[in-house]
Amino acid sequence: MEQRLYPLTFHPIYKERIWGGRRLQDLLGRQLPPGLIGESWDVAAHSNGTSVVAEGPLAGRSLTELVNDYGEDLAGGARFPLLLKLIDAAQDLSVQVHPDDAYVKNYTNELWGKSEMWYIVHSEPGAWIVWGLRSGVTKKEFARAVKQGGTAILDCLNKVRVKAGELYPISAGLVHALGAGIVVAEIQQNSDTTFRVYDWDRLDDSGQSRELHVEQALDTIDFSPEVLDPAYQLSRCREHFQMNVLENPQGYAVNSHTGFQILTSFGAHADIMWAGGTTRLAPGQSCLLPASLDPCTLSSEGVVLYSTSAKLE
Repeated sequence: MEQRLYPLTFHPIYKERIWGGRRLQDLLGRQLPPGLIGESWDVAAHSNGTSVVAEGPLAGRSLTELVNDYGEDLAGGARFPLLLKLIDAAQDLSVQVHPDDAYVKNYTNELWGKSEMWYIVHSEPGAWIVWGLRSGVTKKEFARAVKQGGTAILDCLNKVRVKAGELYPISAGLVHALGAGIVVAEIQQNSDTTFRVYDWDRLDDSGQSRELHVEQALDTIDFSPEVLDPAYQLSRCREHFQMNVLENPQGYAVNSHTGFQILTSFGAHADIMWAGGTTRLAPGQSCLLPASLDPCTLSSEGVVLYSTSAKLE
């Protein structure tokens, strides 16, 4: 008999990055492996990392296996379309862009493009992100700036000061970068394709610069006049997912029958009350509510990110 589904928590998948740090340990009490940890993939079913269930009768099973076994009952479709991660930018990330669905289907092995959304969990004073190119920058102008490098590229970037609690939609085609001193929770399409445009002339431990993907990036960047309109960015992201910020939810009704949900807690524990009991999330922890799960309620004294897919396949 097939095991009945329940709220699923997972072991984090930690990714070492040249720009990573140790803030996930300092802020959230995570037990990190050695090294500069830039990413924690917390709900993932990708070939580059698939989550493993941490608790309950399905403990030890991977999310990819469960999606194959349970299909619509778990994911609302035959594949899991989203990925939830935490990012610790101890140094500036590269200036980069992600392709859309049409591009990846023609030029990569990915199933989806990569639109994403950032929730700012923590930011140091004065921290900034790159959110697009400055208004009016054309493809020809940016290509020339990239060729010149350095200051010419920086003059094209739209930098935005950020603070904890803010939400930034980043649709495929928007040039972006996290600056140093920021931790974000990111909901994104289930893709791992990134085209780097500029990496701050940084060298790795062996004295080598990281690969850039200028030609692909220029083919992917959205140069439309409305690209810096937050409503435009939000609308494009909502074609693939939604992330809502719930502050101090008390008895908030969650109905998974409209599709799976991902809940991520910050600032305090979060309690998910469902037919089989109560699942408690520690600060910074995520939980996947399967699509077939009966309605449940959510309570927390902190903030809970409530993410769901807008496109079930």
